[in-house]
Amino acid sequence: MQIIFHIDLNAFYASAEVSVDPTLEGKPLVISGNSRRAIVSTASYEARKYGIHSAMPLFQAKQLCKNLVIKPVNFTLYRNLSQSFFEIIRSYSSILEVASIDECYVDFSDYFSKHPSNPVLLAKQIQNEVYEQLKLKCSIGISPNKFMAKMASDMKKPMGITVLNRHNYKELMWPLDISDMFGVGKKTAPRLKEVGILTIGDVANYDNYNKLRQIIGKNALLLYRKANGIDTSKVNYQKGELKSVGHSTTLQFDTADVVVLNDTLKELTMKVSKRAKDKNLISNSIGITLKYSRFETVSRQTLINDYTNEYETIISTVKYLFDNNFDGRPVRLLGVSLNNTINQTKYLKQMNLFEDIKHKSSNNHIEDFIKNVNHKSNYKLMTAAQLLNKKE
Repeated sequence: MQIIFHIDLNAFYASAEVSVDPTLEGKPLVISGNSRRAIVSTASYEARKYGIHSAMPLFQAKQLCKNLVIKPVNFTLYRNLSQSFFEIIRSYSSILEVASIDECYVDFSDYFSKHPSNPVLLAKQIQNEVYEQLKLKCSIGISPNKFMAKMASDMKKPMGITVLNRHNYKELMWPLDISDMFGVGKKTAPRLKEVGILTIGDVANYDNYNKLRQIIGKNALLLYRKANGIDTSKVNYQKGELKSVGHSTTLQFDTADVVVLNDTLKELTMKVSKRAKDKNLISNSIGITLKYSRFETVSRQTLINDYTNEYETIISTVKYLFDNNFDGRPVRLLGVSLNNTINQTKYLKQMNLFEDIKHKSSNNHIEDFIKNVNHKSNYKLMTAAQLLNKKE
């Protein structure tokens, strides 16, 4: 039997802002522009208590909550946290399908065949790890198929865990309003209600099938089967392929010491390089993240001439970005990333007719030697330049 998890980060954009600025914890917060025409993108759970929700005009949200905190969209922050989130989940199972920036489906069938345990205990472990590492809360639905896993994850938020299976789906899912059914849009739900289909249980009732077909057409059978707990779609792990590889760390103490910061960047770069090589990924886009002690986050990236996953190339670019963006203030967090990665097997580099093949071969031997030294010395780095100097 399949065991599918649907894992959904709760109020992601708002929670991401809290993760980098703990002073926002517990405050009514929305992510939005700040103009008269602005629309709320995400509302924290504290803001939702005032009736504020996504897609609401900001001026209405301000009327509902006088002390509303408004933060602008920070896609770099969200993208980095999202990537870290998927990395954590992928450490448990590689059969992962990214559904959006803040949610994924994961097939744990093989995992439980090799690690017999309670799925709920694993879900709690994942929740704890995501929160401890990223300060983000997530809800998890556990089911034998994707549809019910998605429905289950929506039932308890935030930090909920719900098991929805063949034994309880009628009790838990059928009474829900038809607008709560995944796959039924905002325009379709009122039309279904007009013909007497009010709940998911009504969709599952074959007596209503002709009404359902009149409204939905050829997709009626698919919706009817899902309402009856039947979904044969598989977790498409190809949708979960990495688009970037990154690593970040919160420093033990806020510091402006350039030596400490550079050493930390070297360690992060080594981890990024190793992870990219392990996954056979390369990139020509390298980025860094600096979070200052006053919770200001600066993310910068640049393109280089060729695709790479080599430490030396990455660290030279990382140092360039750091030197051009560090303003001398104490730093709380550092991050390094390869963005828009591609699989190395899909990249065909045009041969340079003037390249010294013999010299390149020699360099390859040197790089192999460096890898062995680094591996055996717990990432105590020796660069190619340092090695050549020793030979002289």
